Amino acid sequence: MKNKIIFNGFYGFQNSGDDAFVEISAWGNKHYWNNQNPAYFIGNELPQTNFPIKRVYPDKNKNRILQKLSVFSQALDTNYFINAGGSVFSKITPFSDIVFAEKAGIFNKKMKHGNIGVSIGPFQSIKDEKRIIEYLKKSSFLALRDAESYAYAKSIDLDYEPVKAFDLAALLPECFAEMTNDKIEDNNKETKVIGVSLCNYERYVAGDLEKEEKRNKFVEEVLKLIAQHNNIQFKFFIFNGNKSIGDEELTNEMIAKLPNENIEIIPYLNSVKSVWDEVKSCDFMFSIRLHASVFACYANVPFMLVEYHRKCSDFLEDVGYSEDLRVFDAEISVEKAANNILSILEGNYKPPHNIKNTIERARLNFTEIKL
Repeated sequence: MKNKIIFNGFYGFQNSGDDAFVEISAWGNKHYWNNQNPAYFIGNELPQTNFPIKRVYPDKNKNRILQKLSVFSQALDTNYFINAGGSVFSKITPFSDIVFAEKAGIFNKKMKHGNIGVSIGPFQSIKDEKRIIEYLKKSSFLALRDAESYAYAKSIDLDYEPVKAFDLAALLPECFAEMTNDKIEDNNKETKVIGVSLCNYERYVAGDLEKEEKRNKFVEEVLKLIAQHNNIQFKFFIFNGNKSIGDEELTNEMIAKLPNENIEIIPYLNSVKSVWDEVKSCDFMFSIRLHASVFACYANVPFMLVEYHRKCSDFLEDVGYSEDLRVFDAEISVEKAANNILSILEGNYKPPHNIKNTIERARLNFTEIKL
């Protein structure tokens, strides 16, 4: 098969979670769809991938008008325009890449629109909801990553059957199968490595900043308790390296408050494989950022996720994470969370019981979509 496929998402913003969607989509394009053509991706600073990809935006040119014209031009001869991964359906602005692909569709009647590994909502207005429904109805396929989005899609009377799939990142172990070995547990090694990934949220959505402050303070106090124990190393991940809305400033502030000198910072890496390997080297992952825990989960690294958003809770429920280990949105005591982490480091951990099923659901993003 030789199709020209353009993938669209929140790519090119130096976010390792969204970078994973690029990696998986490029791999799935070849592995599952047997497409001989490299996939095209929309974004400024795309990550390094293990499968060849092509850019839609012109190289080193960040003029927004030229970028949108490039989307329009590339879509004139494309077979599929696919939104892949993430929360892309809360609003479609008049200047979005989706709109410029739609305009190209006036001239390119063969192009089909589709969506894999996405969630729907929350909508910013009723007008936005109506616009998104309009787009989904003219799409040819829709694979959802969470149960609530799937239920919503079933309610809007689409001409096709939506697919109850899962987050594309659950396919990372299979994507890297030829390049990674199964993690070998060593509960007796002298130094335990705890990965930490932080993020703010409320400040970017005009939310309640007290929730954000409480959440960050909770993580700080848990880390301080753990740091009192010998032979603990913290490995802080900058999963989002964006200068405006990234994790670096918060991470540095947190590190400055900790007494432990055995601290390593993993800066944003534009290679998903490199981030994956760094996560696999940890004995535990403690995160606020969702995809740090997603990476850990599928890398067989024990983890604990602070549930700052509905999507975090949905993920834990989907993978079958132990209710006894959940911290919710920093709603258990600092002492209990720290003790649970220390117990896990001693080998007392039962992995989420539904990982295999979620990987099978993630495959449906490709196997249930017939191009």
